[in-house]
Amino acid sequence: MVNKSEANLVSFKVLLTRNNDIVTEFSMLPEDMVDEIFPLDERDVIKTILRNGKIKMGDLHNFFQRELNVLK
Repeated sequence: MVNKSEANLVSFKVLLTRNNDIVTEFSMLPEDMVDEIFPLDERDVIKTILRNGKIKMGDLHNFFQRELNVLK
């Protein structure tokens, strides 16, 4: 069931698949959608969260991807 009172802005997961593979998943709301979804007074905060999330979690995602590829 989808909780319509929540929305994922930025997320990062490390998952173990049924085949015992470790994979990472990084997703975020596209910044160009912020103006369509959020009220004017919230847009700057949301865009800041997205930009910083992309930098920090994107770097972590890339790090894990590199490490996991070396271990295969």
